[in-house]
Amino acid sequence: MAPRKYPTLPKEAMAPGGPVTVIRRTPLMERGVEAWGLWEEHTRTITVDSTCTPRHAWKIYYHELAHVALDDSGLSNGIQDDLVEALCDALSVARMREKFG
Repeated sequence: MAPRKYPTLPKEAMAPGGPVTVIRRTPLMERGVEAWGLWEEHTRTITVDSTCTPRHAWKIYYHELAHVALDDSGLSNGIQDDLVEALCDALSVARMREKFG
């Protein structure tokens, strides 16, 4: 079986609070720690590490997009960080299954 072809990540995503720019670059640092992806609310930008495989890039994209939805809705204000990360992981896996099977 041939490996799955994943499309290029979009350059923009629509979210509850408005459009979000999507970029790929490396290296990514968050609070002094290397990261695969980042959501920057003040610039409404999702950044995905450009060294990721296409499949991993999509998973990270959906994880960061979940952060966007939680922040735009205000839900992230009342949830502990570890639970936010678990929710974003769960939503990312669900979106991957939905889009790619």
